[in-house]
Amino acid sequence: MYSTKSYIFIESLRNTYEAGGVVMLPILICGVIGFYFLYSAWFRIGRDYFRKDSHKVVERLRKDLQDSESGLAKRARGRLKKRGGIVARELHLALKVAVENPAGYEDYMQVRMIKTLRYMQQGNHIVSMMAAAAPLLGLLGTVTGMVSTFDVITLYGNQNPVLMADGISEALISTQSGLLVAFPLTLLKQRLDERIEILSQQLQLGATVIENWISSSNK
Repeated sequence: MYSTKSYIFIESLRNTYEAGGVVMLPILICGVIGFYFLYSAWFRIGRDYFRKDSHKVVERLRKDLQDSESGLAKRARGRLKKRGGIVARELHLALKVAVENPAGYEDYMQVRMIKTLRYMQQGNHIVSMMAAAAPLLGLLGTVTGMVSTFDVITLYGNQNPVLMADGISEALISTQSGLLVAFPLTLLKQRLDERIEILSQQLQLGATVIENWISSSNK
């Protein structure tokens, strides 16, 4: 059974949802879809989304390849495999290709970088759409709420504020709900874009390090 506080909280949410009018369901759907794709992106990127030391992967890779006496670069591959995360995973695969097929490395990385970037960005445009749609739906709720208020004024005048409360409440709550959905979606989407940009730069830098290692090994 629910505790008293939980029951009051749930009832408050239900009353707020009902008071917001017909636009509350679309706003809720926007929030669910937007956060679903955000969490999906975090899951795809993995631990690198929260790590602040992704640049150390490339630094460690460069040092291992410089110090490697073996053409197989086993030390670098072992470190990358052990670390985990999308940057280390992709560089581990790139280094494997560099060892097994140096001549095809450049073509491999051109295709792989595009696929990896698309993989990290998958669904991000939907998050942007939901963040943009939520406040517009809230604005629509404002308009419908005010229309209802004016209908009441037309029928009963403006002497009784109780009769106008429903329309005003609908206008304010729908606007508030749209902003409450759009605001965190916008901020988190911006953070996600920044992390994807940083990780993409690290991948490109790591790929260049491996390419330089191939060139130096062939001399």
